[in-house]
Amino acid sequence: MTEHEIIKDYKTLSREERETVISWDAETERWHLYTDEPKHARKYEKYIDDDRPTRRGYNVNGGALSMLEGDLKGVTVTIAKKRQLTPEQRKQIAERGRKKLHELRQNQANQRHKNEMNLNRA
Repeated sequence: MTEHEIIKDYKTLSREERETVISWDAETERWHLYTDEPKHARKYEKYIDDDRPTRRGYNVNGGALSMLEGDLKGVTVTIAKKRQLTPEQRKQIAERGRKKLHELRQNQANQRHKNEMNLNRA
């Protein structure tokens, strides 16, 4: 049976004290995660291998996940340089987003219209 420790009254640390550590265990050939940064805990929880031992800490002031520790499953860990966009690139991305949103809304409206027409025929 795999051990899963749940800490229901985990005290979230101050911003200065929080950390996220991802390490490689050569013996098990697995990535291991420890974080007491609530944002990272929520983000990476879906990648934790629950077939292995885990620890989860839930905030005393609302029960939100605040700490997470365990082996990662089905992931590759990479480091990428943060993309620096020019104002022109930002403008182009925003325009593409607006266009896609307009297309999505138009498709939804067309689908609603089709559904109404099919209901009227029945």
